[in-house]
Amino acid sequence: MPIRRTLLVDIGNTCIKYRALTAASDNIQVVDDLARLIDHIEQTPIDSLYIANVGKPAVEETLSLLCKQQNIEFHSIKTEKDAFGIKNSYSNPHKMGVDRWLAMLGAANLTSKPYAVIDAGTAITVDFVANGQHLGGWIAPGFHTMKKALLENTTRVFEDQNIPAQLNMGDDTEKCVAMGCLASLQGIYWSAKRILNNQFKENVIFFTGGDKKLLTSVCEGDSLTAANLVIDGLARYAEKAS
Repeated sequence: MPIRRTLLVDIGNTCIKYRALTAASDNIQVVDDLARLIDHIEQTPIDSLYIANVGKPAVEETLSLLCKQQNIEFHSIKTEKDAFGIKNSYSNPHKMGVDRWLAMLGAANLTSKPYAVIDAGTAITVDFVANGQHLGGWIAPGFHTMKKALLENTTRVFEDQNIPAQLNMGDDTEKCVAMGCLASLQGIYWSAKRILNNQFKENVIFFTGGDKKLLTSVCEGDSLTAANLVIDGLARYAEKAS
């Protein structure tokens, strides 16, 4: 039986990430517009397409039509009440972004310990899981979203495009803004770590998302980075169907 050629696509708020199902989990391609993904699909032999879409509905509609024209199986994964041994805490699972759900499923393949997934992007989300049960989570503004909100709602506050490698004290307004936002972001990690440590002797925190590098400098103990847990979660659905 021939191997199915499956493409996994994570459609986020600011960019699109994709990889083949058979590729290594860190072999992620990133594009900033839909046209470049469409070019890849049209030029690459593909049997099935699995997407996670937290972007605009029109993107999903365009890809669905393209797949129909190209005779490609199209699968848009949605958040579920339970799957792959993980139970969702939401009474209405459709209110949870599918990126959070898939990231939890991707992380569950990497550890048997209680864990948290911190996904740092436009928003920073945190989800806690233990013994196959999603315990709940947090949603907060991401690093760049915090900076933008601060600048739009204050006067005489400025920014530059520099991203600090590690947390320190700023000695001008631009650095103070960057350091303050970084401190807020890293504070979420420390809060998550404290909650896990208080409840579970052994635990793991996973960092993922475009700004995960802003958290790696505060890693301690069992803290791990992952290229894209959303796509890893998509892979579980694709593998189950193959």
